[in-house]
Amino acid sequence: RIMKRIALVLLTVSIGAGSAAAAPPASQDACLEQSFALAEKAAAKKLAFHAEVAKGLPHGLGDEQRLTQVLLNLVGNAIKFTDTGEVRIRASVADGRFTVAVSDTGPGIPPEERDRVFEKFHQIDNSSTRTKGGTGLGLAIAKDIVEMHGGRIWVESTLGHGATFH
Repeated sequence: RIMKRIALVLLTVSIGAGSAAAAPPASQDACLEQSFALAEKAAAKKLAFHAEVAKGLPHGLGDEQRLTQVLLNLVGNAIKFTDTGEVRIRASVADGRFTVAVSDTGPGIPPEERDRVFEKFHQIDNSSTRTKGGTGLGLAIAKDIVEMHGGRIWVESTLGHGATFH
């Protein structure tokens, strides 16, 4: 576990220094397939797991491994912080861009925390977050990777009704 934390810190430093450059074409199918593997984790918590993937998604340019890391982080967080209900992945094309949304029916994120969740080492300070663990680096790294690929990441949430990360 400590090695995983060290690796996350090193990745954060690497991205911050600009040494984690984007690579060749990424297959959205491959990225999405790996996130579907988390369906077993959702099933173990008795959560419904849905994926809505538009037909004929175009191939994009980017680092498939890092983009997969972003998706796995978002889906993993959705499962970790959702105790009842569902986790849903939607992938489509909008305005000529590949878009992904990961939604859950978890506790939601307070308005004052929605931008801060993308800061390094920031975690929402409540007992649920503390008991579920984490380093506070996953969303910061996800944001860096998405921005490195020319995209943007944000969250919409209604407290008590879950969150959607785009």
